[in-house]
This record gives sequence, structure tokens and C-alpha cells, in this order.
Amino acid sequence: MVEEIIIPGRNGFAAVFSNFGFLLLWLGQLTTQLADRIYVYVLMIIIYRMTHSNLGVSLPLLAFGIPSVLVAPWAGIVVDKLDRKWILTISSVARGLLVLLIIPLIAKDIIWIFLVTLLIYSAAQFFAPAESSAIPDLVKKHDLIVANSLFMFTWMASSVFGFGLGAPIVNFFAERNTFIVSAALYFFAAGVLLLVPLRNREPDRTKSHVWVDILKGFEFIRRNDVVRYSLYKLFVAAMAISTLSLLAISYASDILKIGEQNFGYLIFAIGVGMLVGLMTLERIRHYLKMGTIVVMSFLFSGLILILLARTADLNIALGLIFLLGVGNIYITSTIQTILQHRIPANIRGRVFGVQNMIINSAFTFPVVIFGAVADFYGILTAMAILGWIVLLTGVSGLFLSKFRAA
Repeated sequence: MVEEIIIPGRNGFAAVFSNFGFLLLWLGQLTTQLADRIYVYVLMIIIYRMTHSNLGVSLPLLAFGIPSVLVAPWAGIVVDKLDRKWILTISSVARGLLVLLIIPLIAKDIIWIFLVTLLIYSAAQFFAPAESSAIPDLVKKHDLIVANSLFMFTWMASSVFGFGLGAPIVNFFAERNTFIVSAALYFFAAGVLLLVPLRNREPDRTKSHVWVDILKGFEFIRRNDVVRYSLYKLFVAAMAISTLSLLAISYASDILKIGEQNFGYLIFAIGVGMLVGLMTLERIRHYLKMGTIVVMSFLFSGLILILLARTADLNIALGLIFLLGVGNIYITSTIQTILQHRIPANIRGRVFGVQNMIINSAFTFPVVIFGAVADFYGILTAMAILGWIVLLTGVSGLFLSKFRAA
């Protein structure tokens, strides 16, 4: 554990924002997220120009999904055995260098762009578990829920504003120089993360087969009901937010009749809801168990989604989407805090590696399925199905006494 740089007598947001080590880690997360979104934005433009195909534009999504399944569990082992600060730093530097490598490949075959992008997202798999396992060492236990709320909100906000910044950056710098901007953000993040006050850990010299190390993480998850339920619920929450992001354009255009170019208002409503959730969750957790907050939020969010599938009124839709943003922060931040409380320090990397795999898988494979459902049966049907899945996840939590009491 590192020494916590926190001013005595403060708690909640005051403690988190006065914690210099945490702020450095947070800034590193924000910068790498922006770098990633800007990179994907310009890459999608270039690939579409090369292929004139929506399938071609899906290549970055595929390059994102493959490492999340194949690399993430191995990355968790590395995080448990090596110094996390250097993992965070090297992951950022590697991604910056690989982004620069894309520049001379723009005029080449698209397969080279895909392979380099695959390497970029493979390097990213080491960042997330190192980051998640570092937070409990920088923040006091009772402030973890605030810290996780801030990280979850930043993750969502950077996705929105990162893509939003893509257009003016490309217009100002041109496409090739935009890659340089993305790489520079990665290098800046590496410099910031190098300053995070995480103590060097003694390398784990225990000799064991790599598959044994991987299975240790899965075995811990299998034996711990609360952790297993948490990861399942996190998958459903990530699936819901990724599917809504996919359906937002069609919902704005075909149902709300505001035009596909205005779907950003729906994303903005989610962001505002998440900000309100960020500001209120710290108070609510004093009155309810964390597991109860998660279960109630799933029930609440499922009902909201079902109602959303039945409305074509813009004002009502914006209000419902705002409430979904609140519920999403309550679910994801609280689950992350439960996991950090329950997972021993010596296997955090492995379990958070599995968590990273689960979240990334939720952002890849279910999106394809719900996209097909929306195409064949209509967007409202897809949204209603999603709402029932979320609602039933909440209902199942009512029968999981161990989880409700977490």
C-alpha cells in the first residue's frame, strides 16, 4: 500500500480531489481515453474512404474486441507480477508509438492498419487492470465509491467529448497530424502516470505455469458469489450502455424525428444524468448497502428502458435518458467498489483482467446482436428486449441475499 496523500478530516469529493496521487492517475485515464477516441475518429474516416463500406468501418470495433478476449486474462497476470506504474506508463508509450506507425501505412493496404490497431488495443488491455488495481492503493476505503464514480463518469464523458473533438481537430490539423495529436496525448499521459506515487512492489518470483495463474483468477471468481454476481451485472450494464449508444442514431432519426445529426443530444442527456449520479451517489451510500443500490438501480433502469421503448416524445425521452445516466453511474461505480473491497491485493490484476475482458466483450458482441434485432424487428423492439434483460437482472438480485448485503 502507498501512503495516502489526503488532507485529514476530509472525506468524499474533498478527500478525492485533494489526493494528488489519485488526481495524477485520473488525469492519465482522461488523457489516454481522449487519445483513443480521437484516434478511432480519424481512423474511421480513413477506412471509410478506402472501403466505402460500413463493414469496413467496423474493423476498429473488431480490432478492439479480439484483444479483449485473447489478451485481457494474460494482462491481468502481468499486472499482479510486475510494477503497475511501469505497466501504465509503458502501455501509454507503446500506444503512442504505434499510432505514429499508422501514418506511413495510410496509403498501404488496409490489413496493415488493422494489424497495427490490433496491437494498439492489445497494449490497452494492460492499462485497465493496472489502473483498477491501483485505485484502492491511492484512496481510502470509504472514499472508493467516489473515486470510482469519477472514473466511470470520465470514461463516458471522454467517449462523448473525444469523438466531439475529433471533427475540429481533423479540420484544423488534417488527418495525418491528428494521429500526431493522439500520440502526443498518449506520451503526455505516460509522463503523468510516471509521477503517480505507487510504491515499487517486489516482483512475484513464484514459478507456476501461465495457465495456472489464469485459472487462479477464474477460480476465485467461481468461488466468490458476490464477485461472480458483480461481474455478471457489470456485463449487463456495459451491454446496455453500448447498445443504447448504437441505437441512439436510429432512435433520434426514426422515432423522435429530430434527425440523425442531433443524436448527440441523447448522449448529452446521459452525460448530465451521470454527472448528477456522480454528485448524489456518495450521499446515498450512507443509507443503503452497496448491493441494494445496484439491485434497485437495475430495477429502475429496466423500467426506464421499457418506457423509453414506448415513447416518441422528445422531452419525455430526454428525461428518461437522463434517469438512465443516473442509474448507470449508480450501477457501475458501486459494482467497481464492491469488487475492490472483495478482491485480495495479490490477485487484483487477474480478476480485473477478466473484468476488462467482460466489459470489452459487452461492447462488441451484444452490439452486433442488438443491431441485427433492430434491423429485422425494429428499434423499439430491440430497446424493449434490452429493458427486460436489465429489469430481470434486477429481479434476480432480489433473490441474492449475499449480494444485496455487500
